[in-house]
Amino acid sequence: MYIAIIVVLIGLLIYGLTEKRDKKRDKLDTDLAENMVQKEEDANADIVSYGQVQERKGQLNELIDANLGEHPEQSAQLKDIIEDWANLKIESFENRRSWVRSPGQKKTDD
Repeated sequence: MYIAIIVVLIGLLIYGLTEKRDKKRDKLDTDLAENMVQKEEDANADIVSYGQVQERKGQLNELIDANLGEHPEQSAQLKDIIEDWANLKIESFENRRSWVRSPGQKKTDD
């Protein structure tokens, strides 16, 4: 009788441990897949330097001046949008590179 109870308890223990291991493995596999997707997105991101952003901004502003000269309000709005876009691109480039310049500092945006 005692042997049967011990065998059942050992069986339950083994079953519980293997289930826990399988759940951990599934979570690790999911995390790994998410990390791979994030790395793929980062690799395909359109990261440009400050000079490239300024050059593209100048090109767009010239295009607006050439084609929308008779619409000053819309032209000004588009230039504001382009300025905001350029600032965001520059900020994203600086944020992406900031860990290289100061690896000891942790980001405290919270």
